Amino acid sequence: MKKKLGTIFLVLLFVFTISIMLNSSNLAIYKRDNDLNDINFNIRTSSWDFDNATVISDGIQDIIWNDGMSRYPEIAIDSSGNLHVVWGDDTDGTWGTDYEVMYASYTTATGWSIATVISDGYMGSYWNDDFSSYPDIAVDSTGKVHVVWIDDTDGIWGSDVEIMYASYISATGWSNITVISDGYMGDYWNDDDSIQPAITIDNNNKIHVIWIDNTDGIWGWDWEVFYTSYTSATGWSNATVISDGYNNIYWNDAPSIHCAIASDNDGVIHVVWEDETTGIWGTDNEIFYTSYSTSTDWSNATLISDGHNNIYWNNMDSSYPDIAIDSSNDLHVVWDDNTDGVWGTDEEIMYTSYKSASGWSVPIVISDGYNDIYWNNGESITASIAIDPNDIIHVAWEDDTVGIWGGGDSIDEEIMYVNYTDVAGWSNVVVISDGANDIYWNDHLSRNPSIIADANNVHAVWQDETNGVWGTDEEIMYTSISIHKAEDKDEISFGFFSLLLMSITILGLIIYIKKKSKF
Repeated sequence: MKKKLGTIFLVLLFVFTISIMLNSSNLAIYKRDNDLNDINFNIRTSSWDFDNATVISDGIQDIIWNDGMSRYPEIAIDSSGNLHVVWGDDTDGTWGTDYEVMYASYTTATGWSIATVISDGYMGSYWNDDFSSYPDIAVDSTGKVHVVWIDDTDGIWGSDVEIMYASYISATGWSNITVISDGYMGDYWNDDDSIQPAITIDNNNKIHVIWIDNTDGIWGWDWEVFYTSYTSATGWSNATVISDGYNNIYWNDAPSIHCAIASDNDGVIHVVWEDETTGIWGTDNEIFYTSYSTSTDWSNATLISDGHNNIYWNNMDSSYPDIAIDSSNDLHVVWDDNTDGVWGTDEEIMYTSYKSASGWSVPIVISDGYNDIYWNNGESITASIAIDPNDIIHVAWEDDTVGIWGGGDSIDEEIMYVNYTDVAGWSNVVVISDGANDIYWNDHLSRNPSIIADANNVHAVWQDETNGVWGTDEEIMYTSISIHKAEDKDEISFGFFSLLLMSITILGLIIYIKKKSKF
């Protein structure tokens, strides 16, 4: 009997060992594919499996010509997966010595195109002789590219800074420039600076543009968020203030700045911005939100960075918001925040979301505190957010935290990245502007990221001061990050299957022993 029991014990031990090995093997594979969710992941000694950064503002076809500062990039993707990037550039050329807006595109067939000036030179006429920069870009469902930017060139509109617009279709190329922040029906009433534009295209290919404007009016003397739209049937609408004046009540009496815009599947327009107006929330800058639908017009401004359940805990500046919308029309907003907390006294990236059933969520820090470890002690700022077709949330920002990549002292800032899935939650942070293949070559400032996502990759661009074969000037860099789909909650893993097999084997042995004991 003892011999039988010994044999049974050995069999059980063998089955258990094999099961654990299979289960551990499965988990190891899972962790290799999802390093961000590995509890042992250490950002200070690891790097992400992304393609190395590529300079796209210079050196295409080995031609080094761009010797000025390339800054403030924005990226968009069309329905064919082609990438479109714009930025401001002060390289001299036939267009003059002023800052211009440049554009480059990427297709799998041809790679990156050589940068083109799109803010001047239409039909060979170079009339734009002042500062053109801070662009934004969107692509409609037909593949038409739409770009807006700020421009200080004088004209019939006056000598103030205006918002300009140009578009591109493959049949005719780039259009001439249009001023869209002034001159409606020939009336040039906008006599102060219009800056920081943002653009989105809705599901009917209607164009929506917002910006910050210092023109005085019934709303007061403060900076406000302005809005205009375009359809082929009606042209550009007159500019409208959307950050103040709801029901003709003008309560917003301080600067409204740094705005962002997005449109959902139903054509509803959503806008966020930073606001300095004082209120029950305190005297610090906060993030506000408004929306527009054809049935309700513009909503009143709503505070979203503080005051959830009437608790006002956010007592420092909340700045530079960005917004994205998932396939369920849930809203996702990020910004940088200087409020102190368990994460320290440094600026962090905060996040909130909105669901129609539950409203706005309590803001959380996503740039620090993974597994309750608070290692990010630098400034995390200027976040960009994107949501891929699988509703995975992606966020990137610039960060001066010191690590294996360098950092600190405003010399070597890097671009950092996190993602979110319903299965795994928020990932740990990774550096994407340096450290590919464990080679830390990027030793200067990487700033102002912009990201977009398709089903397979996150595409990121930023401005970078690192020196190289391209020279000592700032350039626009690009990288892509492979999207790893997290294991589905309902999916039975191989490790689970092996444990199930072990349980069945043990049960079988018990039944066998009982049957044998009867004889």
